[in-house]
Amino acid sequence: MKLTFLGTSAAIPSLRRNVSALALQFDQRREWWLFDCGEGTQQQIMKAGLSLAAIERIFISHLHGDHCFGLVGLLATRGMMGGVTPVHLYGPPGLSDFVASIQRTTGTRFAFALEIHEYEADGPMAEDAEYRAYAARVIHGGVTLAFVVEEKDRQGHFKLEEAQALGIPPGPIYARLKRGEKFTLPDGREIDGATLVEPPRKGRKLALVFDAKDASGVQPFAQGAELAVHEATYAEADANLAEQNGHSTAAGAARFARAIGAKRLILTHFSPRYDQRAEDGICIADLVKEAEAEFAGGSVLAAKDFMQCELRAAQG
Repeated sequence: MKLTFLGTSAAIPSLRRNVSALALQFDQRREWWLFDCGEGTQQQIMKAGLSLAAIERIFISHLHGDHCFGLVGLLATRGMMGGVTPVHLYGPPGLSDFVASIQRTTGTRFAFALEIHEYEADGPMAEDAEYRAYAARVIHGGVTLAFVVEEKDRQGHFKLEEAQALGIPPGPIYARLKRGEKFTLPDGREIDGATLVEPPRKGRKLALVFDAKDASGVQPFAQGAELAVHEATYAEADANLAEQNGHSTAAGAARFARAIGAKRLILTHFSPRYDQRAEDGICIADLVKEAEAEFAGGSVLAAKDFMQCELRAAQG
């Protein structure tokens, strides 16, 4: 699993940061998922070398403009660039009206089926053979969702060399042994397939909080996540602004990561006031230090546009 940060600024873009968007790619799969789609996201996708046609699931955390104003344009471009497979769109109530109103007033049509799924209750929202996505309401403004993506546990590797050493002939028998079945060989030996398969590999998990002054609602789904991506719009010194505007401080993001037992925290969604250095001397490097003080033993990074982060598969 690989994350590419396509936009890391809060509210408005800057010369160095676009507004909220995040790509999630998967091992050995062309399809990828998009989380949030602020204005200009389709250009960020092109600069990152990602395929618009390969987006098949889009998740929108809430309907504030810096998280969704790029959505309809991106969908229209996807069709014009050859994307014909269906797209599933997930988000809060009002998402269907938002898309339909722009289509109606502009005459925009999509060259593929668009299925829109609206959620305001906590729980699972998307699933395929390998991954599940959960949503939970967090406190920000209106219905705002945070997300958890969880990889399903994977079957352990088949011990091919051990099977060969036992003189087991290759063929359909290997498939049965991989499933852990018992099999009697022509020479009378009984082979227990369970002894030739390594223990299941625990799936990876990440938590994604794009806007929230309180993300405790998603904690039950996020427990044990290796990585937390969490908005850090303000410094603790500006906690009054965070409270007024429904956002988190960097320290608050770290407390969330600590509460779910994450190993790594990536801060994003920074107020432009810190992008260089604020009048009071605070910059993004200070937000990292602030988070580190609350997240002892964990790794903290500040996201930049086009920064990538990998979650490697567990061994064993």
